[in-house]
Amino acid sequence: MRNRMLWTLVMMSCATGGTQSDDTDVSSADDTDLSGVDDTDLGTTATCDDPGTPTTPTPTAIDDVAAMNVTALDCTRTAVALACELGVEHAYKESVSGGTRSITANGVVNHDVGAFPNPGNPNTISAQAYSYTVPVTPSGQGSVLQMGPFGVLFTGSVLDPSTAETWNDDAGWRYEALRYGTSGDYFGTDSNNHPSALGVDCNLAHVQPTGAYHYHGVPTSLVPSTPAVKQVGWAADGYPIVILYGHDDPADVSSDVRILKSSYRLKSGTRPGGSPGGTYDGTFVADWEFVDGLGDLDACNGREDTVSIGGKATRTYVYVLTETFPFISRCTIAKRDASFAQVGGGGGGGGGGGAPADCAPGQTFGCCGDGTCDGPETQANCADDCP
Repeated sequence: MRNRMLWTLVMMSCATGGTQSDDTDVSSADDTDLSGVDDTDLGTTATCDDPGTPTTPTPTAIDDVAAMNVTALDCTRTAVALACELGVEHAYKESVSGGTRSITANGVVNHDVGAFPNPGNPNTISAQAYSYTVPVTPSGQGSVLQMGPFGVLFTGSVLDPSTAETWNDDAGWRYEALRYGTSGDYFGTDSNNHPSALGVDCNLAHVQPTGAYHYHGVPTSLVPSTPAVKQVGWAADGYPIVILYGHDDPADVSSDVRILKSSYRLKSGTRPGGSPGGTYDGTFVADWEFVDGLGDLDACNGREDTVSIGGKATRTYVYVLTETFPFISRCTIAKRDASFAQVGGGGGGGGGGGAPADCAPGQTFGCCGDGTCDGPETQANCADDCP
């Protein structure tokens, strides 16, 4: 069985808003007995002797210029099978004290996974020791994600959308993970020896050299069977992350729930000199641009909506995992917590960036003309910010 899913991407800026509820504990038990794991994602009680069969469909590319062009691999192991292989069960815990939400997770996910190593990814999944804190009420200046995870999901793993692969070691031309199917077209002028594929599984995830299983797109296992505004995790600035859906009218919780669209598109024309050359085709993060009002979401792939947080209907800003670029946001609207500093790296795991684009109307950071010289901005590519 296969799912058809859309996809597209880029990065820039956004406008803040929303509030957070102080829900105190949505802990997930850290059981160690593997003899009878209750795998709710599979809908059955499985054991190490009989771990069940993966049921998650594998997303396929569709005929759309903005769709992913990589071939996702089938998932071959259930969550129970993975836990039994590692000797460690899935663990995710969070609690709130005062104005801080504390999160611990072990990266052992509670859904189907693919075979790792595989021809596109040489790494093996291993348990991690994630420890994050985020504010209950986000505040401060947002920023573009350069390195490290964007957020952590209730699955116990992280969203880490950027890749380590760049054209000729130029961070301004970073390969886009879910458009890596055309990366080989540029290897002839690329001095680096890059893998021919990144080996993502049915959840558009693969593994860091550190053993960290992480997502580059919408995790198929988490998509609700019927349209629903579903929180799946927390961003590094403390705002909730939802998957695919939102209310047709964000101010009306009784309005229809539908798939939300990002506001990114391919740039027109050809890439400038000193670049990979050729027409902007989505192979690189810098091939995309944000167009205010093109879709439902802002430049950080979010908006306000009402979502259940700790069992309470809460009106707040949410980041949306989308079918089209940026799949996973490449920026935050509030200050990222320092606990989300870079982890892992290499093999399509960590990193971020792209050639800085000129600021769009209303854009105040993450672009050339924002008054700050940071990230990929240099005197050569943005003299306005880096005199």
